[in-house]
Amino acid sequence: MRKFIANHVKLISRMDRDIGVLIDNCLGFLYSIDLGHEMRKETARIESALYDMVYLGRTPAGSEFKENLFRTRILPLMKVLAPPGYYFGIDPDNSGLLGYWRQHDVDADEGQSMPVDSRTTG
Repeated sequence: MRKFIANHVKLISRMDRDIGVLIDNCLGFLYSIDLGHEMRKETARIESALYDMVYLGRTPAGSEFKENLFRTRILPLMKVLAPPGYYFGIDPDNSGLLGYWRQHDVDADEGQSMPVDSRTTG
């Protein structure tokens, strides 16, 4: 797979978007890179699940389906693609951005390293 990080970040989407737009942005990124066979198959299965849910439309059930799809299938796929030293998640400096960010030590004073994506959000 070719490198996709430029200038130490890779922005995927703004977080103020509809869940459908967030999913589209993630899938667009996945289709833009050279994925292995199994990841391509999983991306196709995700796309198929989205087509199958079309009858739910813009209902609460449709939103719940998309949120669950993002949380359980897309998010793990995006995380596994993170290059060494990076993580996929919310920008530590701007909570409105989702992408790949450089991992930094959070607790440098204590000499312990804790990846930013392991912090709890509230």
